[in-house]
Amino acid sequence: MPAKVRPTFVGTRKQLWTWLVSLVGGVVLLVIAGRRIELWPGDLTIVHMHWLWVAVALHIPYSLVRALRLRYALDPLVAEHSGQAQARVPRALLYGSGWVSFLTILLLPLRLGELSRPLMLARPGLPGLGLAEVTAAIATERIVDGLLVVAMLFFGLFFGPQLAPAVAEHLAGIRAFGGWMALVFGAGLGGLVWLAWAPGWWREVTVKVLGQRVGAIVHRVARALHPLTRPRFGLPFLVWSLVYWGIVIAQLTAVLHACGLTELGPIAAATIVATIGLSIQLPGGPAQAGSFQLGAAVGLELYLQPDLVAGPGSSFTAVMYVLGLAGTGAMALVGAAWLARASFEQPPSRGPASG
Repeated sequence: MPAKVRPTFVGTRKQLWTWLVSLVGGVVLLVIAGRRIELWPGDLTIVHMHWLWVAVALHIPYSLVRALRLRYALDPLVAEHSGQAQARVPRALLYGSGWVSFLTILLLPLRLGELSRPLMLARPGLPGLGLAEVTAAIATERIVDGLLVVAMLFFGLFFGPQLAPAVAEHLAGIRAFGGWMALVFGAGLGGLVWLAWAPGWWREVTVKVLGQRVGAIVHRVARALHPLTRPRFGLPFLVWSLVYWGIVIAQLTAVLHACGLTELGPIAAATIVATIGLSIQLPGGPAQAGSFQLGAAVGLELYLQPDLVAGPGSSFTAVMYVLGLAGTGAMALVGAAWLARASFEQPPSRGPASG
């Protein structure tokens, strides 16, 4: 009996440590951010209400495009393994899994929610969509996003509005952090491209080092990545990724204007998007508490005087944070209802393609 109870206890202890680390990290980051902005401003001011409605409306295309992009990595796998050229991932599964997982990523600590969408997409057992293949596709999506975020940071620093005088002493550190993140994401993308272009070589090496079973998994991952190296699928994937980040920038610009920070245009907004995007990689609290606020404060400090950061900048951060949570929660309800009603018919599988 003790042998059966022990794994449950160990699992529970790991979960407690995960939540503890997340909560402590969130509190630390909130304290640091609280020295720059009001975490919840007593005088929450919306100067231009019509801009706020624009930001709210943009959450719909934001959610649609964010979930859509993965189609160009997954549809080729379903078509290849089912033997039907027109076979695709059902819309209910594609969008429903995306919208539910986006909320799960927010709520669970240390980004553990990233595992939710691969599990949901692999569960119906569609041809070609095993857990290894789906995880590889989503990992590629995250790495591409990381590189685009770093690109926005450096583009904004070099071509955006004049930086605030107080930023000079911190600018080197910001650029260094961005450079290291670019190196990490670039290395990750390079590794995935190499894996996609040489699946046979990787399988042989892995089999020799780690055995036949691991080699087979690596080969599946490599084959799953290969469609994105072809212009037919890789180019639309990249274009929709750019559209997605364009919508993010437009939404953030609208919230800045709603809070009276009309001097900050799309280039400055892109830089703030980047600082938030890089900051949420830190071990913050559930719902990105702490990491989001710190990233927003750092981005605002690049262009604004401290009094504006603490004033309308605090309103901007609070509104943007609540908008993200509320919008993601609403779309998650739609996604969950769609998934609950849908039945996913599996096209007949002809087995994995040879080679």
